[in-house]
Amino acid sequence: LGLAPSAAAAEVLAEEIGIDTENTAKWLTEWRRIPALTAARDRLDLRVGRHPYPASASAQRLRRRVEELNQAIEGRRLHPGQLVIVDEASLAGTLDLDQLGAKILLAGDWAQLSAVDAGGAFHLLAHDRGDTVPQLTDVRRFTADWEKQASIQLRLGREPAIDAYQMHGRVAEGGRDELLDQIYLAWKADTDGGLSSVMIAADTATVADLNRRARRDRIAGGTVAEEGLDVSAGQSAGAGDEIITRQNDRTLSVGRGWVKNGDRWTVTATWEDGRMTVRRTAGGAEVVLPAAYVAEHVDLAYASTAHRIQGRTVDTAHALVSAATTREVLYVAVTRGRHSNRLYVDAAYDPDPQTGHDGAVKPQTARDVLVAVLANEGAEISAHETIRRVHHDTESWTTLHAEYQTIAQAAQADRWNALLDRSGLTPSEIRQVHASVAYGPLIAALSDADSRGLAVETAFPRLVQGRTLDDADDIASVLHGRVSRWAEGSRPIRGHAEYLIAGLVPRARGVEDPDMERALQERDRSMEQRARILADQAATTGAAWLRRLGVTPTEPALQARWLREASTVAAYRERWNIGHDQKLLGPDPTCIEQLGQHKRAEAAINRARTLSQSAGPRPAPMTPTRVPEAVSQPIGGPEL
Repeated sequence: LGLAPSAAAAEVLAEEIGIDTENTAKWLTEWRRIPALTAARDRLDLRVGRHPYPASASAQRLRRRVEELNQAIEGRRLHPGQLVIVDEASLAGTLDLDQLGAKILLAGDWAQLSAVDAGGAFHLLAHDRGDTVPQLTDVRRFTADWEKQASIQLRLGREPAIDAYQMHGRVAEGGRDELLDQIYLAWKADTDGGLSSVMIAADTATVADLNRRARRDRIAGGTVAEEGLDVSAGQSAGAGDEIITRQNDRTLSVGRGWVKNGDRWTVTATWEDGRMTVRRTAGGAEVVLPAAYVAEHVDLAYASTAHRIQGRTVDTAHALVSAATTREVLYVAVTRGRHSNRLYVDAAYDPDPQTGHDGAVKPQTARDVLVAVLANEGAEISAHETIRRVHHDTESWTTLHAEYQTIAQAAQADRWNALLDRSGLTPSEIRQVHASVAYGPLIAALSDADSRGLAVETAFPRLVQGRTLDDADDIASVLHGRVSRWAEGSRPIRGHAEYLIAGLVPRARGVEDPDMERALQERDRSMEQRARILADQAATTGAAWLRRLGVTPTEPALQARWLREASTVAAYRERWNIGHDQKLLGPDPTCIEQLGQHKRAEAAINRARTLSQSAGPRPAPMTPTRVPEAVSQPIGGPEL
């Protein structure tokens, strides 16, 4: 028995391997009817047994009905020795799979889009049961060899895939409106040249805009009738338009099949009562769609979301990508075209402009956005995998760092507010500082200088009053620059050499609340230990990034110092989610906090390489450090 998440996919499965197939939801719905059918059969069977005239016509009718119910029950039941094949298994819900009481063969791609319902079972099996999962190693869809290899790299979230697409001119960048123009013109050139092509966007509003533009041009070109019918998403479709149906309807038969969700059609006629005559784009018989179906379940098919296009193959594809795109959507979008797949990257997209730092950091490039997309996994994961990730996240450097920063800000808030009050700023200026997006970076710079033992309490008023602030557009930003330059030009006070946690984060000082102080110390220790664990894990697994710091010194003192620098790099990589195939510190910083830590990690890299060079050419195996059990224990202190 073959099952698939959609009726269209089930039909393809039936054609390819010659077995009975069905939509998974439909099959389970029928299977769940077995108890009701069995109860009805038993009631009729009892009536047959009690019938006063067993040879009568009425008794025979009851027996025929009992036999029909037996056949219906058997047709819905799985039998001993039966194999169930579930195609497009990444889209299969975990609870649906749980109800299939048989030996199941799951076929699909775990890296593609996942189930709408609770899912992740296929992904879990593919990763945890490597002994049972055959892999296709030859990609057959693409005509270019490089694209075969790049698609595999992209599927796994590997950064070299981005380089390959850029090197072959498949990546464009710009603003959204400019990119939509490029996508449409490229698609039009392909379709005018006789190629099958599709435009792909993440949201239905953009898809609708592209569809409307395609229809307008086709009307102007005389290939589509201007008069049409209203369909979904506020669009219209007329004779000559390409459409897609969005709901299964077994009452609408066409040829040997019926109208399915995901079927593509060409409109051949429209009727005044709202009906629409259509023919499959591949040819064949026509079918008339009822007016209600047309209004609710028909879309134009020139553009599509990645979710709707998964499983389809065309000659060329043109996809809009932004920072909000997930890896799975990118992978599906960039693997639809046989001959060409092009990415149009909106590098200016900002999902939350209120928290941005325009001008404070280097603008993002298309490559920066694509690297972030590869790290942005959006697939549904199983409960088992969720628990595993929660355990990891709880102990991760990112989580510990966020907790430390939150506690430190709360513990030192009164101190920094008091410093602002006596700095010479007017009440109005102080209000402006608190309201600025640069307030956080300013406090971070003060904390950094304070942790190094610098005289912040006396220096800050001088920095405020040293030059006028009358012409400052953003007082907090100006003061942040003054504090940063002063701190960088000052030497840490003797005894404050270890002012950074794992070489990255300034330690909070002057905390008077004992509970806050204890909570900070606990997270301080955990962050140091986590950084060392990450470095040890990299050594054990032979991580490529660690080898780029040079060979491990053999002399114990040098080795300890080298490991300290490696731990700083490891902590930075986990804090900013740097993948194992990316360059040492990943893409350029995109915020002020990352910019500061990036500089410290770069300094750690240089120190590690210097230590390695001074140690001689011979590498030595690294011995993982035993970490105290406390690192995995719940951390006390005030609730966050």
